[in-house]
Amino acid sequence: MTGTFNHRDERLRRQAQQELQARPPLPTWQRRVVERFAVERGTGWYTLLSQFAPDTPPNRPDVVLSGPQGVLAVMLREEEPAWEDSRAAFVWTAELLAGVPTPHGMLTEAALRTVVVVPAHAGRARSGHSGEHLLIAENELDRVLVGGERVLEAADALSVARHLGNSTFDLTPIGWNAQHIPAQRGAGETGVSGRSSGLFEVAQLREERFERAVRGPFQDWRIFLDDSQLGLVRRQYSGPARITGPAGTGKTVLALHRLAYLARRSTGELLYTTHLRNLPRIAEKQFRSLAEQVRDRVRFQHLHGWAREFLVERGRDAEVDEQQIDEAFRAVWERTGAGGPLATARPSRAYWKDEIDRVIKGRGLGTLEAYRHAPRRGRGGNLTPGFRAHVWEFYCEYERELSERGVYDHNDVLMRALDELGRRPLERRFTAVVVDEVQDLTLIGLRLVHAISGDAPNQLLLVGDGQQQIYAGGWRLSEAGISLSGRGEVLRRNYRNRTTIVDEACDFDAVNRFDDLDGGPAVTMRSALPVLGGGRAVHWHGADQEDALVDALRALDDPSDAAVLTRTNNAAAHWEQVLRQAGFQVSPLDRWEGGPSAAVHVGTVHRAKGTEFRSVFLPDEPRPVTSYREEAEAGQRQALVAVTRARDYVWIGKVETR
Repeated sequence: MTGTFNHRDERLRRQAQQELQARPPLPTWQRRVVERFAVERGTGWYTLLSQFAPDTPPNRPDVVLSGPQGVLAVMLREEEPAWEDSRAAFVWTAELLAGVPTPHGMLTEAALRTVVVVPAHAGRARSGHSGEHLLIAENELDRVLVGGERVLEAADALSVARHLGNSTFDLTPIGWNAQHIPAQRGAGETGVSGRSSGLFEVAQLREERFERAVRGPFQDWRIFLDDSQLGLVRRQYSGPARITGPAGTGKTVLALHRLAYLARRSTGELLYTTHLRNLPRIAEKQFRSLAEQVRDRVRFQHLHGWAREFLVERGRDAEVDEQQIDEAFRAVWERTGAGGPLATARPSRAYWKDEIDRVIKGRGLGTLEAYRHAPRRGRGGNLTPGFRAHVWEFYCEYERELSERGVYDHNDVLMRALDELGRRPLERRFTAVVVDEVQDLTLIGLRLVHAISGDAPNQLLLVGDGQQQIYAGGWRLSEAGISLSGRGEVLRRNYRNRTTIVDEACDFDAVNRFDDLDGGPAVTMRSALPVLGGGRAVHWHGADQEDALVDALRALDDPSDAAVLTRTNNAAAHWEQVLRQAGFQVSPLDRWEGGPSAAVHVGTVHRAKGTEFRSVFLPDEPRPVTSYREEAEAGQRQALVAVTRARDYVWIGKVETR
């Protein structure tokens, strides 16, 4: 076997030498590198050499390789190039790859990276990634050619190489001839000719591709991009834009791909933000696996965190004391609310806290008159103008209590940041801002992100779904001064949940109180088109829920990536204790960063927004009986969010007392 292998290498090397003799001579060390690349044809790599080499323009690659570890834009240089040149080489190659068809779909930029190779005697200024590229010496080629994560199958690598060779006269195959290499049959391809047999085969290829992604590492599935969405990543918008669609349609994944696309074609910092505290950590983890070279260009931070940092930089107070806020509201409620008209109309203290947080302060209402006429979409209860005066009086008492304690709440931080931006805008705006789960922002939060981003082309992308709104209140984009003017995308294909899970989610009457961002037609879960078949939904009924859930967890074929989701923090704490006592490793959801884990994740539905798991368990928990429509609707939306976190399996408990 060794002799056969060496003979093959020698044959490939001689073939490359013959082809290089017909070209302008390369420096000796560059010739050695190109010959080594050509020899790797035996391990699945295809080499394309720039026709300008050795005088390749400084912002172009000298060699492009397509192989098992993806596509490499290789720059052969005497010393490390400027980052602007290596980025330009990446973008040049990426534009050639845009829309390249493979037997398994369209290739994205996630498969491409820039590698700078310098002579062995030159040494390296620094090791590892240098922002825009990987820097190695000629005697370190194994780092990119051998081992590592397999990105492309053999048929994909060949399709990419052929596409590159046919897309430009600037690249010439070395050591291989596309016309003489039989097309390697991909999954679902039949017949000697390798030609497509029609629409059925295309659909079969797509389904098989999804199934392979499902069977592979779950982290890979999270950065999966369907070929039909590739154009949306590259689209140029003349102003603010939005992506909406039911749960599981890939909104966040598409937004992350777009951040990577914009980062590689611009300077300056980009921002990913959301109302949720844990989601930026998860998104950052996904982004690093998607675009390692530009990870430092994108800031992942929830909106309140950004506002606090901004105010501190401007020398303004921004500290939020949750305990003091709760004590202040409780004191005012006990003093004036519990025995007054508010408690008579609605005895829930939490309801009136939401009225202040999501309506009065959340909308930035500064006068009673403004509150009298303010919309309260999704809040329920027809509050007359006269009764709103009672609410306003209670709100003023709460504000005085906060002031006496010297405390700011979260809305105060957002309003102070918005005021500060009005007084003195950012000296340098973000190149682009992506707002995920936008439906859960308050109107003040929406105005703040608009003030941060502005209206310039490609600067603001809003991502959300009204059916997944889990916080009270609502608004329209026009109220924040944002105009989409047709710059909107609606996603309908569900890539996350198997058909049974989607059917289960459709049973919930999750009323959209969000107006699809601006009064457009609502896109509901029932309009989703699931791609993956199968799945399993279990409805358990009985008295001993703890034993039943533990037994169901143990019975899973694959216990990794399982989550137990609850409505309240107290219930989450209870199930953490139950699972630990049963011998399971447990990971609190609010501290999870999105990486693979053998532990069972436990947390509230609020903390589960933006996540997904192979298996999800939804234990029954006591909940107050309500006659209020908006509370029932909110419960249905939370249930939809919880069920759609599951990809393959969902377990729903119902305790029955004897």
